[in-house]
Amino acid sequence: MKSLFELYQDFKNSINPFMELTRGYTLPTSIAPWFVAAAAASVSAHYYSDMKFKLLCTFLTFIAVVCIHLGVNLLDDYIDVKKKLKKGCALNDIEFEQKARNKACLIINGTFSLKKVQYILYALFGTGVIIGGFFTYFYGIRIPLIALATGFLCLIYPYSSKFCLGEIIVGIIFGPLLVMGTYIALTGRFAPELLLMSVAIGLMIVLLQDTHNLMDYEYDKNTNKKTLCTILGSKKRALTLIATEILIAYLIIAYLVFTMQFSYWALISVLITLPLSIKLLISLNDYNNVKDLKFIPKWYLGPMENWDIIQKENLEYFMYRFYIARNIGFIFCMILAIVCFCTIEINYIYI
Repeated sequence: MKSLFELYQDFKNSINPFMELTRGYTLPTSIAPWFVAAAAASVSAHYYSDMKFKLLCTFLTFIAVVCIHLGVNLLDDYIDVKKKLKKGCALNDIEFEQKARNKACLIINGTFSLKKVQYILYALFGTGVIIGGFFTYFYGIRIPLIALATGFLCLIYPYSSKFCLGEIIVGIIFGPLLVMGTYIALTGRFAPELLLMSVAIGLMIVLLQDTHNLMDYEYDKNTNKKTLCTILGSKKRALTLIATEILIAYLIIAYLVFTMQFSYWALISVLITLPLSIKLLISLNDYNNVKDLKFIPKWYLGPMENWDIIQKENLEYFMYRFYIARNIGFIFCMILAIVCFCTIEINYIYI
């Protein structure tokens, strides 16, 4: 009989291809904002009105977020592969830029056929739709409206680079739509203070994409890809944009604290990410001006997985900054989730 560790390894090996196909390593981007909404909802009087049912709802919102996120990742790769095929390129000859070396690789090498990818997309988005229908039954029109808005933005995202909407779409989906959609699904009510916090969350999540786009500035410029970085006209201005986004996110939390909508611990705690934010800005400034640097992962910078593989492929300069940007958003959200759970008081009565 296999041990628990062996069973875990078997499960991990069986799910790894699926996670690679759907770029599961990006899940912290959506899971972290979900935790904020779930934590705020869990200390609501509405949540305790029917504990068993609310626990089921919490689980379902988590599954919906994961399915939609992975579905959008896969849809983006699927569309890019189909574009290459329409141009007459053979499937096994398709190539993407170096930093996207793993993009759609399991589709290109035939591990997952295009037909199988379609079935997976149906399953992921279908699960999201079914769960959305479940919440619509209990909470009415608000849930499908949020779902429709999210679905529309997800569908146009693969084409967003034509209109300089990529960063805005990501910020809206992983900020206000995800946070408020989850909170309303779990409580049935709207929280204005949480909506403002979700804007700060969206800014910190989109930080990852802006960091990616700054380092892709020349490539995007040459291929006429429109991002907030390229339309600003220089990498120096793009860096200023990133610094401004970080500053606005902190200022929003400060405003919520000083107006007594959240505990002072929210501001004190999120400032833990300030050294990481400064480190990212310094590193991106180095990228703009200095090319020959050594990149050494440190524990206080957060996890930087598969570093040995990254070194072999000479991508440290890119992934080092990519990981820092990702970790800032994740830590920022998880800190807010803990603060919400520990400090929000139940000060209204559920009827």
